[in-house]
Amino acid sequence: MTPAAFIREIKGADRRPLYLLSGGEPTAVRRCLTAAGEAVDPGFRDFNLQIMNPAAGEAARLTGEAATMAFFAPPRMVVAKNPPFSADDWNILAAYLDDPNPSSTIVLALDKIDARLKFFKKIKAAGLEVDCSPPKGAALVKWLAAEFQSRGVTAETQVCAQIIERAGSDLYVLASEAEKLSLYLGQGGALTAGLVQRLVSLAPNANIFALGEALGRHDLSSALSTLLDLLATEHPMPVLAMMIRHFRLILIIKTRQASLGVSRLGREEAASLDINPFVLDKTQGQAASWPWREVAAALTALEAAHLTLVTTSTPAAMVLENLALELGRLGRAA
Repeated sequence: MTPAAFIREIKGADRRPLYLLSGGEPTAVRRCLTAAGEAVDPGFRDFNLQIMNPAAGEAARLTGEAATMAFFAPPRMVVAKNPPFSADDWNILAAYLDDPNPSSTIVLALDKIDARLKFFKKIKAAGLEVDCSPPKGAALVKWLAAEFQSRGVTAETQVCAQIIERAGSDLYVLASEAEKLSLYLGQGGALTAGLVQRLVSLAPNANIFALGEALGRHDLSSALSTLLDLLATEHPMPVLAMMIRHFRLILIIKTRQASLGVSRLGREEAASLDINPFVLDKTQGQAASWPWREVAAALTALEAAHLTLVTTSTPAAMVLENLALELGRLGRAA
């Protein structure tokens, strides 16, 4: 189930005896654990909310706490994060699931699980696993749109994708941006691309994306300006790596278009290429202005720049500026 489904269920009458928060994304795990604590009657949290740090071999202590009846007002909530349990410990928890205390709920948060063990098989079969893995691609855009919706603000898919491009994919940062923009707009507001452009700052990795896009659309002035900003704070190798990634993406898109015999890919192709649909739309617009020969020339120039950086003492800024100038001369005529 999703974290949102867990939060609804843990606060309702249909909560179940055990949940496993898997995936380890900090923001999602924190929200789920906060909701678990809030499900306990405030007047009895000192008695009915048990935060544990069990050691290896102490699964029986955890199930013992869960077997204790709630003090006056159920539920009793028993929470543990990443307990270092052995296979025997997990078997004790699997046995507990056969006859749990109906007034208690165990919430386990684990970064990694061993799907071979009986306990985890039972959890999956019963639908008790809460997927707290970081969302990616289209799922991340959908997540951000839901963040705005929960605050009473409308944000279209492309606007959310624009925020992710500028701010990066860290959920805490994105949630903070959603809070900031929602407070600015107020209930019932609608977020626009122009507002995002003015109020959402570029993260360092977003500047790297901006560099690739500027080169892809032959905007040499923007490319050089962004490059100089990046080199003031970033190591040159990640900057070059992102430039290489952008032109490889252009090559992948052109190859996919050719294999399907189309001049433009549908958004449904984004999943097979493992990219965001918004990124696909923008990049294939650039790909149309890059003939095959000049895509090959760009990749050759990128490889030569990498070789220069790792084998000579030529200043990195000079190498990358010359590279940007060379790329800027390519691909202008389809």
